Amino acid sequence: MAWLPSVAKSFDWDDGKGQLHGFLTQGLVASTGNNFYGDSRRNVSLDFREIGLNGSYHVTPGIQLSAQIISRRTGEIDDSPLWLDYAFVDAVLAQNETTKLGIRLGRMKNPYGLYADTRDVAFTRPGIIVPQSIYFDRTRKLSLSGDGIHLYGSFQAPGGNIDAVFGIAQLPTNDRSGKSVLVGSNANGELASDRPSLGFRILYETDNGRWRGGVTYLTMRTKYQAVASDQFPISDRKIGLEPLIFSLQYLGEQWTITGEFTQYRTEVTQNRTVVLHSISDGWYLQSQYRFKPQWELLLRYESALSDKNDPDGKDFAAKYPGQQAFSRYSHDWVAGLRYDVNASFMVRAELHHIKGTNWLSSLENPVPGDIVRNWNMLMLLGSYRF
Repeated sequence: MAWLPSVAKSFDWDDGKGQLHGFLTQGLVASTGNNFYGDSRRNVSLDFREIGLNGSYHVTPGIQLSAQIISRRTGEIDDSPLWLDYAFVDAVLAQNETTKLGIRLGRMKNPYGLYADTRDVAFTRPGIIVPQSIYFDRTRKLSLSGDGIHLYGSFQAPGGNIDAVFGIAQLPTNDRSGKSVLVGSNANGELASDRPSLGFRILYETDNGRWRGGVTYLTMRTKYQAVASDQFPISDRKIGLEPLIFSLQYLGEQWTITGEFTQYRTEVTQNRTVVLHSISDGWYLQSQYRFKPQWELLLRYESALSDKNDPDGKDFAAKYPGQQAFSRYSHDWVAGLRYDVNASFMVRAELHHIKGTNWLSSLENPVPGDIVRNWNMLMLLGSYRF
């Protein structure tokens, strides 16, 4: 919001070399037909909570230490009592008036679209939840952060500036929600990283800050280690995921218009034989209108297809009896309202009208026959930061 400071007041020490910030977010979810973030279909779910503490310290003008811990509860999708979100050292290697080059070592946020870096902080999200067509919550940890190395640079370009990040990292793949998506909710074995993940993001921003856009690419390779208790033991299964994201955003005095599009390649091999190859599509178009200094309206439409060659899911349903065709797509209209009480406290309300269920978690909706195609969701949220 233009009238507010960009961040709330922080705790500083050592003449401003160190800073400490935190946030506490509590949400409420009520839905028809399907569950999201808890038992929201039969009850009003309060299983939506985010608590975080982050800090940074400038060891020297060119070396900074940063870390954040998070406790997050989003129904059955995520129940992390305490999670090290990131912890890294950032060293500037070279810098002049037009160029800056640096390196980061440790656990870092993966370069992933426009919102991945701060998606857990309610104040910096465009809505109560980020667009699920791009930033799936059910596989959040697969793409959120990893342990490795990032090389980054900022370069002056005609009419603007280019920011680039290239990274190689080991991803934490064995979380319960991600495993349920990739190998099924009844799998008792473990997902392990098959090889380090490679990725980059390149963003261009105009000198006046009105426009920014770019591209993200990420590769993720995992393997499933089956155990004897698995209902359907799987040997030597490897899963490759490759999201490619294009992003564009306009930032005006009162309007912010954002659009992103992804093509997500999935390849599954078993005993070195390809058993599945698909390309999923996802996109959204979103407008945010600041009609008063403390108020903001949100309108978004988003669409996601699990397989662009089977957009209505009929081939999938025919191949797997008992599965719903509409579990392979989702189309979501979102309307929201935000009110900033002050620089530290914010409240939001959001209404979703959804056709399809492809971003729902089977952990919260375990019986395919119980889910419904058309459903609505009301979300309320309050967030405090310092």
